[in-house]
Amino acid sequence: MRRLPLQAARVLVPGLYAWLVTVAMPAAHREAGWLPRVFAGLALIALVGGPLISAQNEQLGRRVGVFGFLGASLVTWIGLDAVLEVGRVDPLRAALGSVGWALFAFGWGSVREVGAVPEQDPHVLSGELLVARSVPPRGAAWILGLGMVGAVGLVVLAWRVDRPIHALLGHAVALVAAIAVVTVAAHIGALQGTPRRAAPARARLDRGARWLVLAALLLGFGAMLRALF
Repeated sequence: MRRLPLQAARVLVPGLYAWLVTVAMPAAHREAGWLPRVFAGLALIALVGGPLISAQNEQLGRRVGVFGFLGASLVTWIGLDAVLEVGRVDPLRAALGSVGWALFAFGWGSVREVGAVPEQDPHVLSGELLVARSVPPRGAAWILGLGMVGAVGLVVLAWRVDRPIHALLGHAVALVAAIAVVTVAAHIGALQGTPRRAAPARARLDRGARWLVLAALLLGFGAMLRALF
């Protein structure tokens, strides 16, 4: 029971913020029906009840607090189809709400208590100390950092698209491109300092052919949207 206030604070503070911004405020719109409002209330009950139930039954509390809250919120959003159209959603409110949801997810994660060492657990299996096979290559952290900065820049640029239909495509492309940039940066950073032989030009072109085709398709789709709208 002494862990309940800390667990509840980690979950309820970001969870209440995410519920208020992304669930309660849209459900309170004058065009919203009774069904979204009912499920918005159920989402709040699941959010608050999850940490309370987990004090007695951790598995049941986690199911209520995570799946119950998320499921009720999802039904609320489905019922708010007209209210949550792309052109009617405030971008800043949506971004802040997504941050609240991310912190809510981290709040349900378990962290090691101060002073607790996993190796001192009475049920731990004894064995030799595992030693890292190698150290990160020099400059790998800088390469990964540059990749993350570039990924954030792509996401920020997507918010500069004004037209709703174009903005939807822009955010989707920016998200995929950001993930690709971080992945490639991590791969390049991990390869630093390791001897490698350059592949033939034809092999390198074959590896990048599908990505070049995908980029061409996205450019063509964007040009079509711009011409139609």
